Amino acid sequence: MAVDSQRDDVMLARRAAGGCVASFSELARRYQVPVVHYVRQLAGRGRADADDVVQDAFFRAWRHIADYDSRFAFSTWLFTIARRTWLNQARAARRRRVRESAVAVAEAIAGGAAAAAIATEQATRLWQVARAELSEREFTGLWMRYVEDKPVAEIALVLNKPVATVKVILFRARRRLEPFVRDLAGWSE
Repeated sequence: MAVDSQRDDVMLARRAAGGCVASFSELARRYQVPVVHYVRQLAGRGRADADDVVQDAFFRAWRHIADYDSRFAFSTWLFTIARRTWLNQARAARRRRVRESAVAVAEAIAGGAAAAAIATEQATRLWQVARAELSEREFTGLWMRYVEDKPVAEIALVLNKPVATVKVILFRARRRLEPFVRDLAGWSE
């Protein structure tokens, strides 16, 4: 029975790739509940944003239905899209929380919007200095770590270096920027 269902999914996916909205609607109807349960498990039960992730995942599936490879189960392809959508939204939310907390800390320390503006200006200046003082590899490593909030393992993949080497690169880059950080810290006083 599962083979028949998979063949039917392939047929519906091919029709949907040809523009048949009804075929995609049938696929969405079949997989709506399983995908919702899966995303809620990823996001934690009761998370309201799980429904947004599911909606976005189905929208992405519709936009990219022509990319579906019928050698694999449609459900596998759809769950992969749902997982990646959840990961993207979770990362974006985490970056947003980090930025918001950084601004809140800056405001709390210095007391007000002027302090946040100074902190932003100092951060911009520090990245300009980093661009000028560091090698491309060092700058990329620091940017990915502190702005993009990437783990060292991902940075290692991007830089095509072992994890231990990336840790050394980050350490040395931070050490090279230390005098500039001290200068900028005194700049606002």
